[in-house]
Amino acid sequence: LDATIMVAYLKQLERTDEALSAATAKADRILNEIEEMVAKNCTTVDIAYTPADLSRLKKAGKKAVMLGIENGYAIGKDITNVERFRHRGVVYMTLCHNGNNDICGSARYNEEELGVSTFGEQVIKEMNRVGMMVDISHAGEKSFYDALEISRKPIVASHSSARALCDHPRNLTDDQLKALAAKGGVAQVCMYSGFLRKNGEATIKDAIEHLNHMVNVMGIEHVGIGTDFDGDGGITGCASASELINFTRRLLLERYSGESIRLIWGGNFLRVMEEVQRK
Repeated sequence: LDATIMVAYLKQLERTDEALSAATAKADRILNEIEEMVAKNCTTVDIAYTPADLSRLKKAGKKAVMLGIENGYAIGKDITNVERFRHRGVVYMTLCHNGNNDICGSARYNEEELGVSTFGEQVIKEMNRVGMMVDISHAGEKSFYDALEISRKPIVASHSSARALCDHPRNLTDDQLKALAAKGGVAQVCMYSGFLRKNGEATIKDAIEHLNHMVNVMGIEHVGIGTDFDGDGGITGCASASELINFTRRLLLERYSGESIRLIWGGNFLRVMEEVQRK
């Protein structure tokens, strides 16, 4: 494991001016904490802002951390926060989390089946402009299709599995997977048991089955792995970063080529990142 993305995660709370201001402040505080942690270990790890930084740090024998935001709630109603967070190094932001926000309707607790709002459309266009990846994991189905239509750049689902294998609103239908691939995007299998099987505890075998299904539906150029280890992720056989090699072993047993494994283990995700960051 050469690199990881650490996020400022924000639980969806009230949408009052005071709560929104507190959410923005919390996002900045978490990003500060990540930067401070990296600075204390600067001989072995550094922050990467681009895919080129990842390659440079690997050649230097260092690990890399990228910054992300989980829940666009972090920007409040202030569109200028998008550019500000991008300048801080944030490479992607999920439009929402569990619950609707001012950007879009969520996959959870969204009885009105809301999609992307007028403000949300402005946010997506601004993310395109400043080079921040649009992440639709956690977004509702209408929000998903709205975002695909609005965004001029490919988008990602950083941690969403296949609904055909596990009927959960956080997972993507085959039609969604095909639509995402058609726009050049990437969907990454999530290592969370509840998204991999409806009954019982999931294992690494279930995750491989989801990946195989997504490859069959989308093509090898549009899949990846989003572990979500710090968000209840972790399954038998791949419970933490120390066991990621087990997934690679399974991919080899499935007869995936070295090039395909490179694409799955970040190559596809970084392709989208490069395209989004290109001016």
